Amino acid sequence: MDFKERIYQARKAKGFSQEDLAELVGVSRQAVSKWETGEAMPDMEKLLALCSALELNIEYLALGKIPEQKQPAAKKPHLWLGASLLEVV
Repeated sequence: MDFKERIYQARKAKGFSQEDLAELVGVSRQAVSKWETGEAMPDMEKLLALCSALELNIEYLALGKIPEQKQPAAKKPHLWLGASLLEVV
């Protein structure tokens, strides 16, 4: 899937019309249409606004890279708690 398809699919998934997205990003409906047909590409400022409006990661929208899921860090036992309990016993 390329850039134009990612914009189109993300816009549709959000239920936005081209006019809705254009208003959120600060461009004309025609600009959104050109991005979706591949006739033009947004500048960096508009790309960031697109990411915000569509709630997408910039690497995904610009490059198609799916962000890796971060695993929560394993909790380390509190050693001081164990020492305190030993003192009580």
